[in-house]
Amino acid sequence: MNDTRPAQIAAPVWLGVVLIITGLLGLLGAFSLSVERIELLLHPEEALGCDLNPFLTCSGAIESDQGAVFGFPNPFLGLMAFPAPIIMGVLTLGRVAMPRWVWTIFSIGVLGAIVLVLWLAQQSIFVLGFVCPWCFLVWLAMYAMAFPLWTWAFGAGALPAPAGLRRVAARYSAWGWVLSLTLAVILVVTIMIALPGIPRFLFAF
Repeated sequence: MNDTRPAQIAAPVWLGVVLIITGLLGLLGAFSLSVERIELLLHPEEALGCDLNPFLTCSGAIESDQGAVFGFPNPFLGLMAFPAPIIMGVLTLGRVAMPRWVWTIFSIGVLGAIVLVLWLAQQSIFVLGFVCPWCFLVWLAMYAMAFPLWTWAFGAGALPAPAGLRRVAARYSAWGWVLSLTLAVILVVTIMIALPGIPRFLFAF
């Protein structure tokens, strides 16, 4: 069966905006965590600015085994990875039609990032028992990036899919944010149920 997907794909402007904004937010989170990591090394006796209470803390995440999944601090991975969506977003705003394989590899890379982020969130909430504020920003940035990208990618042919799924994805590609919002709400509700100290801390303000 012949592959009818286009060889060159120009993504819509709205997707470029999404990639740039979410990439910048993720980069902000990764950069801030990297700075905090350095601060912790230089001043191990001092509390970090993002250590708000026992349930909202950066230092606990940084010093945990989960904070260095690949043998080096996770924020360094973010510093290397988040420029990619920013670059893709800028090229999209420039109306550059890129080879299909570029979008395919990028979409698969985002899938790998989402798997890692979901695992880190599960470990943070249910194993470590706290949430790192900057990590939370990175999680939300990835949620907001992933589903709009994937719905568009299936509809545009950047990812292989049956013809029926491609038609549905193409029709509703601009509504991927609904899935992102749903996952974000599930995350927030899970945190508030699993870590009751966080709602008490927030309501104290």
